[in-house]
Amino acid sequence: MKRFILGFLVFLFSFSAVAQTSLWKVSIADQHIYLAGTIHVLAPSDLPFPKAFDKAYKVSDIVVLETDMSEILNPNFQARLMAHFSYSDGRLLTHLITPQLYQELQQYLLERGLMPHIFIGMKPAGVMLTMLGIEFQRLGISEDGADTVYYQKAINDGKSILGLESIEDHIGFIAELGEGNEERYLKQTLEDMKETESMMREMVLYWKSGDAAGLEKIVINQMKDDYPKVYQSLLVDRNERWLPQIKAMLTTPDVEFVLVGAAHLIGPDGILKELIRQGYSVEQM
Repeated sequence: MKRFILGFLVFLFSFSAVAQTSLWKVSIADQHIYLAGTIHVLAPSDLPFPKAFDKAYKVSDIVVLETDMSEILNPNFQARLMAHFSYSDGRLLTHLITPQLYQELQQYLLERGLMPHIFIGMKPAGVMLTMLGIEFQRLGISEDGADTVYYQKAINDGKSILGLESIEDHIGFIAELGEGNEERYLKQTLEDMKETESMMREMVLYWKSGDAAGLEKIVINQMKDDYPKVYQSLLVDRNERWLPQIKAMLTTPDVEFVLVGAAHLIGPDGILKELIRQGYSVEQM
């Protein structure tokens, strides 16, 4: 069963058989930073975070996130998000997928007691995110991930906060998902939703134990094989843009605590492997 869509969106670790956490210390000469792989939303039973995360945060001067978290936490962000994930040119989802698939989407909504046709003006990414939110609510998956929690801690403690990309770029990468391939993408989304609970349980287990092989198998390998264009744009291209920024952090006396979706760190094109190839020391915590 293909699980790429769910696996990547929850965002999803290690080069050692004896894994500990999804946190790494990256060093060169006498400078170091911390790179933490995150899952952006969790169930109450998934907490607390590994203690190594707290230790890294306490000794860090700057918290670095994928994008500007203040924008994401703004009350107006949801409306802004849906503007990106809805058609503005008069197209409707019924113009782009078969009547049978649209009926299956309708059935999904009815089974969950929701109004019909709420997907009709949405792009595939908007449909997928809405469905994922529905499933998370149904399963009680409502706790903030490490990125949000440590952002709030940094605000309270007066630590500096940086983002690796603009909010417009951050939204844009996701908004393009499924464009030009709507039928296949949404069929897979419906299949993935059936596995939300088991997928999340599996991902959190791998995340807490720092199991790279497990995460690569359920997220990276599948994405690379079945969605090569998405793999390139959502992971490889962004990793290449982030890497110079991360390397620059290792030239300053400050210690950065960098939190990004774990899928960016692992795999053959992951940030950790590239840092190792370039001569940096990478130690799992």
